[in-house]
Amino acid sequence: MTTIISSHYQPAQFPKATQYGVTALLALSSVLLTSLVPGGPIETRSFAHINPLILGGFNTFLTTLSLVSLLLLYSVWQRQHWAYAASAIAGLSYFLVYVLDLGCLFPVSPDAMPTALFVIEVLGTIVSLPLMLVSVQGVRFLREQSGAPVGSNSFNQTKQVATAIAITLLGIGIITFATRSAMGL
Repeated sequence: MTTIISSHYQPAQFPKATQYGVTALLALSSVLLTSLVPGGPIETRSFAHINPLILGGFNTFLTTLSLVSLLLLYSVWQRQHWAYAASAIAGLSYFLVYVLDLGCLFPVSPDAMPTALFVIEVLGTIVSLPLMLVSVQGVRFLREQSGAPVGSNSFNQTKQVATAIAITLLGIGIITFATRSAMGL
């Protein structure tokens, strides 16, 4: 019996299903949540009875969650370990946001939930589950392959700063619009 020993160790390839899956689920989650901006065609409930600071804080969280999800797409595509961990946290955040609203825990409105809103929130809840699971798979795989190259970061600092400024300004606009619309102003 002869044993063949190869000196060319080939690390396992990163699963494309994980890379494509997390990217697609993050993008879909962001689009679903963004479609629910108060004052838009789907989220028509009034939250005028909620303290403006609490409502503004909640809208800041939702806007940040959606925009961070879009920012994570690049780093997930580059197979950055931290991005998969952040995607799992984003998936959990989406899940909690939808479950809290569907369970009438927060935010509570005296207006009935429109059917389109209900459908999108159920869909968002469903999408958040595989987002968490596939992201955790990516984290585990990258941890096991920590010696293998994980991808490169081709964004230079100028592009990073410009992107951060643009997204911050967009976020401030969305938060202002959403809070004013939810307050009925």
